[in-house]
Amino acid sequence: MDRRIPLFRTLEIETRSTCNRSCPGCLRNSLPDRERARPWFEPAELPAQTLERIFREALALGFRGPVCLQHYNEPLQDARIADLALLARRMGLQGVFICTNGDFITESLAARLDGAFDHLRIALYMDEPVKSERQAWLTSLFRTTSLAFTGGEHIPTHFSPLFDVAALAARHRLRPCLEPLQRLVINHRGDMLLCCDDLVGHFGLGNVGERSVEELWFSEVHQRLVLGLQEPGGRLMHPHCESCPRP
Repeated sequence: MDRRIPLFRTLEIETRSTCNRSCPGCLRNSLPDRERARPWFEPAELPAQTLERIFREALALGFRGPVCLQHYNEPLQDARIADLALLARRMGLQGVFICTNGDFITESLAARLDGAFDHLRIALYMDEPVKSERQAWLTSLFRTTSLAFTGGEHIPTHFSPLFDVAALAARHRLRPCLEPLQRLVINHRGDMLLCCDDLVGHFGLGNVGERSVEELWFSEVHQRLVLGLQEPGGRLMHPHCESCPRP
């Protein structure tokens, strides 16, 4: 297989479809095509055996981590999440983490998560002084897993009502984009996504139910997109990239 791009640096997998919050700036809530977004509002999970195969195939390519078990969902709504993290680590993957709003963390859940994950990145969407109090309480629950609190700040995404995304996209439209090189993203349906600003699979990159990790990452269509986006003006080859508000 012709390999013209390096292997992904991070493996990001959306294990479950749902989220308990409805943040207006999130792609799952702001995507205008509500029919395409509908699967993210109906509970569905990527099968554990599919996840194990993804881990195994990534390892066979020489990948060792990091691994994020989350995309545009709330990972703690997946009752399997601690077991999936342990599976990844036992198979030899390193730097296993999730990004979570932390709403579901209780003492009993923290006991299951602690040691299953290498890291938790927690965004607390609440006002002070409640935010600081909850951060201190959560910190007290973990001994092995490291915690990072991100502040619960939103960043520009397509269609976000919180930013002037059209002006941002116009500013960046001729800039090279290296984001697709950073991570292999698989959503809860098994679709490979181009980047972290892709929710529903705008680029037709294939599905892990039909192709291996190697075949997906090094496919001609994916490599052509990645290499094209590295060039000035490369975003113009696809409407979703041309309208991207990220630098």
